[in-house]
Amino acid sequence: MRKNNTDRDEVVHILRGLKSDDWMKRQEAVSGIGHIKNPGLLTDLIGHLPKEKWYIREMVAAGIRSINNPDLAVSLKHGLVSGDASIRNACARALGVMKCTEAEDLLKNAVEDPDSRVRKTARTSLELLHECNRS
Repeated sequence: MRKNNTDRDEVVHILRGLKSDDWMKRQEAVSGIGHIKNPGLLTDLIGHLPKEKWYIREMVAAGIRSINNPDLAVSLKHGLVSGDASIRNACARALGVMKCTEAEDLLKNAVEDPDSRVRKTARTSLELLHECNRS
């Protein structure tokens, strides 16, 4: 349980940074999301987003798009199916960039997503996976 409290505290810290009036603090928070190492933290952050305003979700999505850590694949797959459109799009991109073959079925499903950005990103990510398989 202690780990969950720590993750929640870190989520609160990230969200405070994203809501700061200081542009540099917001940028640092977005950059920090791209450097998350703890899958539980990313899952908690994604889970908290439905309560946040659209521009906070967009900033989180910007951070997620820069993730290239295979240890976070489970959290990204969760975001691909349960987040809003901007989060689904960011997760699809991150999974494709890291060539996460375990996400292929989810990406194939995302090609039918209601949001056109998610569909396009899912197709691009699948192409990246197939390039990886040909090499």
